[in-house]
Amino acid sequence: MASPSQVLQTLQTLALYAANGALALLWVGAERVSLLIVLGAGLILHRVNAPQPHMKPWLFGMSLLAALAAGAADAPVPALLACMSVCGAVAVRLDRFNPDALRWRVAGGLALYALASLAHLAYRHYLGFLDAEAWAARLGGQAEAGQALSQGRAFLDTLATWGLWLILPLGYLSLLVQGLLVHPPLASPVETLTAVRTRRRL
Repeated sequence: MASPSQVLQTLQTLALYAANGALALLWVGAERVSLLIVLGAGLILHRVNAPQPHMKPWLFGMSLLAALAAGAADAPVPALLACMSVCGAVAVRLDRFNPDALRWRVAGGLALYALASLAHLAYRHYLGFLDAEAWAARLGGQAEAGQALSQGRAFLDTLATWGLWLILPLGYLSLLVQGLLVHPPLASPVETLTAVRTRRRL
């Protein structure tokens, strides 16, 4: 039979392992807070206002695509994706007129942004692995190849900065606001029809 000191030492070791595991989870969570927010917003998007069954596989795939982009892309794309996901989930929660249409718009916008960010990431990796000597043989010299590659990188970075940081997020948010405000967000269709028939204000 184990002595009390051995039992105490075993309990201390188990507590130390549990504390180390909790700290490791907190560390990974702090590094990937945007990914966790995107996953949480995707879960809300699946649960709130009871989506139609045929939409669920598409929503699941689009949420996975957004989570992949949030985990793989460079800053500030994960933070922007987290903000877009939260805004979309809140908008679907507020919409009482046609939440499925707005949910589809949110999922499509997130998927488009995720695809654009992943395509940018893949092309940057492709440019990083290009063989400069092969390009030099095709373009007629090392200086020409270096100039062509640097111009391509600069052009891509400019497009990505404008598209991923400004144009796509603002376009998504404007479509979200339009979809939410096209009908009174605080009234259901039945309440809207009753108000119109009785000439009562919502």
